[in-house]
Amino acid sequence: MRRRRRLRFSFFRSVLRCAVTATLALAGLIALPATAQAATPAFVQGKAFSTSSRVPSLSVVLPGQVGSGDLLVGWFAEYNAQGTVHVSDNVNGAWTRAPASTAFQNDTGDIALYYVQNTKPAAGGLTVSVSASANAYFQGSLAEYSGVAIAGPLDQIVSNRGVGTAVDTGPTAAVPAGELVFSALVTGNSPGNVTPGASQGVNYTPRARTTSGSAFEQDIASAVAGPQKGTAILANTADWYAVVATFRPASSETQAPTVPQDLHATSVAATSVSLTWSPSTDDVAVTGYTVYRNGTPIATPGPNTTSYTDTTVVGGATYSYTVDAFDGAGNHSAQSPPVQVTTPASAPAFVQGAADSPGTRTTSTTLTLPSPVAAGHLLVGWFAQYDAPGQVQVSDNVNGAWTRAPASEHFNNGGGDLALYYVQNTRAAASLTVTMSASGPTYLPSVVAEYSGVATSNALDQTAVGRGNGTAADSGPTASVPGGELVVGAMITGGQPLTVTPGSSQGVPFTLQVYNGSRSCTIEGILSGAPGPQNARFGLATSTDWYAAAATFRAA
Repeated sequence: MRRRRRLRFSFFRSVLRCAVTATLALAGLIALPATAQAATPAFVQGKAFSTSSRVPSLSVVLPGQVGSGDLLVGWFAEYNAQGTVHVSDNVNGAWTRAPASTAFQNDTGDIALYYVQNTKPAAGGLTVSVSASANAYFQGSLAEYSGVAIAGPLDQIVSNRGVGTAVDTGPTAAVPAGELVFSALVTGNSPGNVTPGASQGVNYTPRARTTSGSAFEQDIASAVAGPQKGTAILANTADWYAVVATFRPASSETQAPTVPQDLHATSVAATSVSLTWSPSTDDVAVTGYTVYRNGTPIATPGPNTTSYTDTTVVGGATYSYTVDAFDGAGNHSAQSPPVQVTTPASAPAFVQGAADSPGTRTTSTTLTLPSPVAAGHLLVGWFAQYDAPGQVQVSDNVNGAWTRAPASEHFNNGGGDLALYYVQNTRAAASLTVTMSASGPTYLPSVVAEYSGVATSNALDQTAVGRGNGTAADSGPTASVPGGELVVGAMITGGQPLTVTPGSSQGVPFTLQVYNGSRSCTIEGILSGAPGPQNARFGLATSTDWYAAAATFRAA
C-alpha cells in the first residue's frame, strides 16, 4: 500500500512539472529544447518585363528593400541569340542557373530559371542585369521571397513548352508540404489576360505580369504534399514556355550533417577533374554539398548529387579537393579528408559544337561551327535521315567526305539511317560547314562536336549504338577500353525531351556539351574515361523514341 501511494505521488508530480513547464514556456519565461521548425515562405516583391526591340542587355529594378537571407528567383528569356542568357545583380553578383532550361519553338534563344539563395541585404532595392551574347529580345519575371531555406533551397523543377491557351508544365517529383511553389511563363506573342492555375487543388496567386501577358508569374506560398505543376489559361492562343520550381522553407535546426566520406577522383584530364563521394546524413535533410578546390568553394551540388566535374582546371597543375555537406539552415559539416590530383599536361578537351533538327523535309541541310577549327583536331557527329532509303551522307567544306563508323541504327519504324561519322586530324578552317544529305526529302537531325588532344590517326577505338522508347536512353556497352580515352555519347530523339540529364559510364559522369533547343540532338562527353566498357546514358524529361551512340577515341 505504501509503495502504491509513492507511485501515485510520483505520477502527479510529473504531471504537475509538465503543466508548469508548459505554462512558463508559453509565458516566455523559460526556453524549451530547440527543434527544427520550418517557416512559411512569403512573397515580398516582384517584377515582369519585356523589350520591344533587340538590345544587348537589360536592367530590371526591384525598388523595395531586399531583406538579408531572402530568395531571389526569376524566369528569364533571350530570343534569337546564341548561347545562354546571363543574370546578375549589383549586390550579389552572378545568379545561379537552375537545370531544366528550354528554348523557343524554332529552337533558338534560351529560357532559364536563375536564383540567389540567402541574398545580401539591399536597403534601396537592387538592379538585376539580364544579358546575351548579341542583341536579343528579353522577357521574363523575377520575385523576392522571405522564409525560404538559406542553403540548398531548390528542391524540384520542371519546364515545358507548347502552343495554345492551356499552359501546363507537367508534374515535378513529389515534395513535402510547406514548400514554396514558384511558377512563371513567357510567350512568343501577346496572349492578353492570363488566368492563374492551381496545383494539388491549391490556387496560384498572381504576382507580376506584363501588360500584354507575355511574361507572367504566380506562386503558392505553402504547398500541399505531392507533385506540383505550373498551370494557367491564356486569353488568346500563343506559344508558351513555362516553369514550376519548388523551394524548401527556412528551418531553425542547428545540427550539422555528417561529413561526406570516400571522396576520390574518377577521372582526371587536362581540362577536367571528376569527383565522387558517399552521401551524408542529417537529422532533418541534407540540402546540398560544397566542393572546395585548394580551400575555395567552387560548386554546390544538390542533395541527390554525390559527384562533380570541375571543368576549370588546366593541364600540368596540382589541385586539392574537399567536400562538405549542409542543410537548409546553413549548418555545414566539417570538410572531408582532402584528395590531391595532378592533371596531365595534355589530354582530350571539348572545343565547340553545333546541333539542329530541321522541322521540314529537305534533301540536304548544313551545320556551321561557331568558331574557327584548329588543325589536328577531331570532328565527330551523330547524323540521321528519317525515312529516305540508303545512308545519310556527311561532308564538310574543308575536309570533304567524313568517315562512317561501323555501328549504325535505324528508326523504330524500321526505316531511315542513323550513323556516327568523324574526321580525325582535321584541317584548319576559319569557318567550317558540315553538310548532311539524303536520297530524297526527309528530316535530317544532327549534332557535331570538335575535340582537341585526340590521336590524329587510328583515333576511333570502340562504338556501340542502341535505340528504344522512354525516359532512360542507353547505347549499350562498347568493348572494354583502357583508361584515359575520350568517351563521346550522342543521342537523337523522335520527340522533344526539352530537358536532358547526362548519365555516367564506369562511374564517371558525362558532361552535356552540345544540344539544340529542344534537346532532341545531344552530345555528352567524358574527356578521360575509366578503363572498361563504356555506355552512353541520358535521362529524358519527356518520354520519346531515342537513338543513342557511344564512341571512344584514343588520346594523342
